[in-house]
Parts: sequence; structure tokens; C-alpha cells
Amino acid sequence: ISDINILELNNDCLGHILSYLPSVDSNNFSQVCRQFRNVFIDHYGKRNRELTIAASTTRCELIELSICCESVESLTIDLDYFDISRTYRSHGCETPVNCFNTLCYALQGMVNLRRLQIIQLLYIVTPVDKPCELLFAALKNLLNLKVLEIRTKNDWSFDNLWVPKHLEELQLYVPKIFSSVLVKCCKSNPNLSVLHLGYDCVAGNLKDIVPHCGNLETLKFGMMAEAAAYKPLARLPKLKRLLHYGIRRKGSFEPVLAGLALRSQLQHLEIDGGSLSPEEIQQIVRLNGLRQLKCFCLTAECVEMLAQLKQLQQLSLWMSSRPDISNALLKVLGECKQLQLLRVATGVLTLEFITDVAKLLATRHSEATQQPLQ
Repeated sequence: ISDINILELNNDCLGHILSYLPSVDSNNFSQVCRQFRNVFIDHYGKRNRELTIAASTTRCELIELSICCESVESLTIDLDYFDISRTYRSHGCETPVNCFNTLCYALQGMVNLRRLQIIQLLYIVTPVDKPCELLFAALKNLLNLKVLEIRTKNDWSFDNLWVPKHLEELQLYVPKIFSSVLVKCCKSNPNLSVLHLGYDCVAGNLKDIVPHCGNLETLKFGMMAEAAAYKPLARLPKLKRLLHYGIRRKGSFEPVLAGLALRSQLQHLEIDGGSLSPEEIQQIVRLNGLRQLKCFCLTAECVEMLAQLKQLQQLSLWMSSRPDISNALLKVLGECKQLQLLRVATGVLTLEFITDVAKLLATRHSEATQQPLQ
């Protein structure tokens, strides 16, 4: 069939022809014929709504992505696709620079993209200079992009991370990002509500972001710092979930917890890595609105103090020592009547603990169902 005859066919006929064409031919036709391109998008667009550019992606699939770019809603880019460090390899791109340019061009047209994930699980060598900055530049006009997640091994440059301006969730698990860059990103994304940061990845003062995160509700991070570095985080006006992981200095969270206790908005607290001091526990039990708590405790007395959290619904507890915490937990279960989940690791419990819990819950159920006297 000649090109002229193809143009005279209706969409149903073109779709039927499409199913018989090799991928290379259908891609070529879609790039030179608008009508065929529309049929191609109708045919393949649905399967490209959630897409991954992985090491096994072929050049033909990359071209298909650029044709159907407007259909993509979620995209994962594995930078290993552009690696040239391994002599013998059966995957990846033979011309990394050309493939990367094709990807950036396609990314500019993804007007319906809502989630972008950039991952790099291994150290790579690539001729592409500053790949993350090139990808960020392509996001300039993507108004629907709400979630950006970056996980890299190489110490790439992120100087233009501020280019997207409509983010609601940002995850940065990277070796290093300057606090000045992070501040600029927070300024350009006033609706940012979720921020995850890799352990000790911020070069500078994390507290510098506080004035520019008026809508931040979830902050997950980890760093070794003095108490003064954490304290300003209590000024985040809408913070509901605070999660810290990794090694920290003992007692360093007392000031920020004291600041958070002045308002009842914090609902979820995780302090992983390092036992809570008695002073920190005293501030935690002042968090009247706390629903979920994950922490390390050193003594049974500290565990017993958690019974003051009357609104607690989930408790995940790690013990740094080996005291018997059975009675302390029974008091928590007795006082925290909304508790739905209790997870205990490395804690010492008596053989009768489960039986005692069952009796406690049965008594509570009986009291709740007992009819009042008339």
C-alpha cells in the first residue's frame, strides 16, 4: 500500500494494519503521519500510562514512549540505561547521549505526568553531563507533576531542582544536596506537603527550609546533629508526621519535642536509632494528638510513661536493654483504649503476658457492652 492510500483509510482500518506492522515500521509511520500517530496513541497509550525506562529498554520502546508521551502518568527512569562502564553487557543504550536527548524531548511532552522516579542502584559512568539537571530542565512546563522521587549513588548536581513548581511530594535519597538548593526548591513549590531526605544528605542547615514549608505535613530525614539543629523544625505550622532514622545524639530531640508539644497537631512520630532519654519521653507524652509512635526505650519505666498517650492507636517499640516490660505494657494497654496495633521487638515478656492481655481486653469488651441499669 502506498503512503497516499494509507492516508485515505479510516482509523479502524489503520488500527487493524497497525496490529500487523513490525514495531519499527509502526514507529516510523507514526512519526510522519499525524493520523497514524493518533491511531498509534489510541492503540498503545493505555499501556504507557505507567512506564519504566530500565536497563532492558530497547531503542524502539524509547521511540514509542516519545510518540505516546502525552499518555504517560507515571514514569520511572533507571540511569543504569545510560551506563557505559561495563565492557560486556547485553542491555542498555548503545548511544547514551542520543537516547538521553530522546528521553528529555519525550519528557517535555508528558503533560499528564503526575509522578516521576529517577533511580540509580549502582555507580555508573556515562557521557551524559549532569543528567539530573537535564531531566529537571525538561520538567519546566509539566503542571500536573506532583511527585518527584530521586534515588542515586553518584554525586550528581541538583542545582536546578527548583524547576518543577507544583510538587506536593519530594523524596531525595541522594549522597548530597546543598541546603541552598533545597531552600530554593521549597520556595518554588509552596504546596509541598511531603519531604523525604536521605540520611545526612543535606549539606548545610536543614532548618533553613522551615520558613518556606508552610504546608509541609510529613518530614522524614536522618542526621547526626546537635539539639539546636532539630529545634526549629517544631515551627513547621502544619507538621503532622515527623520521622527520623539512623544514628543521632542522645537527648537531641528534647527541644524539638518540647516545641511540638505546644500544639496538638503532631499525629505520627518515629525516632529510629538511639534510645529515648527520660527527658525526651516526658516531652512525647505531652503530644496530646499523637496517634502513631515508633521508638526505642531503655527502661520499663520509660515504657510505662507512654500510657499517658490516651489517643495512641499504633505503638512500635524497640528495647535497647533487656528489662521485663510486661507490667508496663499492660498499663499502656489499659490506659490507651484506642490502641489497635502493638509491635514489640527485643523486649522481655512473661509467659503469661498474652493471657493477661486477653483478660484485659475481655474485661474492657464486657464493660463496653454492659447495659446500664434502668
